Order: sequence, then C-alpha cells, then structure tokens
Amino acid sequence: MKNTLLFLFSAFIICVFSCSESQTQQAKTLLPASEFSSLLQKTSGEIVVDVRTPGEYQGGHLAEAVNIDFNDGGFQQNISKLDKSKEYFVYCLSGGRSAAAAEMMRSMGFAKVYELDGGMIAWRSANLPETTDQPKPMKTGMNQQEFLKSLEGNTPVLVDFYAEWCKPCKQMQPFLEKLEKDMAGKVIIKRIDADQNTALLQSMGIEGIPYLILHDGKKVVWNHMGFIDETNLRKEITSLISINH
Repeated sequence: MKNTLLFLFSAFIICVFSCSESQTQQAKTLLPASEFSSLLQKTSGEIVVDVRTPGEYQGGHLAEAVNIDFNDGGFQQNISKLDKSKEYFVYCLSGGRSAAAAEMMRSMGFAKVYELDGGMIAWRSANLPETTDQPKPMKTGMNQQEFLKSLEGNTPVLVDFYAEWCKPCKQMQPFLEKLEKDMAGKVIIKRIDADQNTALLQSMGIEGIPYLILHDGKKVVWNHMGFIDETNLRKEITSLISINH
C-alpha cells in the first residue's frame, strides 16, 4: 500500500512538472511584437512565414517574409518542403491562423517555431517596420477622424471590425444582420473590414478581431474582443441602450 501511494505521488509530481514545462515552452514560443522583432533580429538563418492571403501580404508584410496562405488547400504540402532544422517566425493578421499553422508545423517535426502574438495588428500597434511588394501605397482605409464623423447622429452605432478570413466573424455575421433588422431605429450596425482599414485599427489600438464597439454618438459605451453569441450580444445592446437613453 505504501509503495502504491509513493508511486501515485511520484506520478503526480512528474505530471505537474511536465505540464508546467509545456506551458513554459508555449509561453516562450508565443511572443509579443517587441520580443518577436528583437529575437528575429538576433537570429541568423531564420525564415519568416506570413500565413495570410496573398492580398493581405501585398498590403504590407514583414521584411523578407515568405507568403504561404494557411487557407490554401496546399498549405501543408508547401510547408512540408521547408527545412525542419531552421528557425521559423510565423504570423498572420491577429494570431488565429498563425497559431493553427505553428501547431501543424510542430506536429510535422519543426522544432523551433515562434508565433507573433496579436499578429500584424499588434506589430502595427507597436509601430514596427513593414514593407510591401507593390509600388503603389498600401490601402489603409478611413482615418480616425473619418470614422468618428460616420458615427454622427442620434442613433447608437454598433461597430463590428471583421475580416473575410476570420471564422468567428463569419459565425457572427448572420445574427448581426438579424439584430440590425430586429432593432431597426434603436441601433445601427456598421461593419468595417480590418484588412482594408489597417491605419484605423492601429490608431484605435485594436489588437484582435472580431472587435465590437457600441457608440452613443462619439462616446464609447461598450466594447468586446472575440466571439460573443447572439443572446449575450442582444442583452448587452438592450441594457446599454436603455441605460444611456
């Protein structure tokens, strides 16, 4: 009995240390923009992988980044051609696709894969350099002044920052359209493509999507980053409108 208890206790200790080591390792490979940039500059022979769409890539990307679209059907096949002994720095717009890509790469035997926490949104918020393959200037969309002007009026405005590739954004779109019809006259729902309005996101400090902001005129009364279901979103809008009107 004593030996059994000792064995179970030892197994528990090993499990705790293993889990702790795993979490520490994950923390070391998911890096905020400043650390990602710093490590990138110190590392030689590294490969930077941009897993966004070609259109996103052309709009602005990290210097010398290779574009391998995560949503392309041949992503895994293209990744498998890379040298697994190299160090890889992976990023997307907000971190979702790069997380999935990095997990896939590690499962394929890539030993050193670093992720940019918050993606290009965080990179731009930190005012770090990017480049473009296009001779024409990057499309940045509306600026903050134009954005605030679009909110003028007596009806509250719910702004939804989204992207076409963002799965949570797509899940939310149908019930956002439904809410707009159900609450016509009470709230206006305005959708803004994050990929087409990079300067606006940077100026507002938005570091992830989907991102919802409820405005009463130019005053922000509520905001939320990430997925929210229809029931809870409806409750938030209803309660906030009743409080502020």
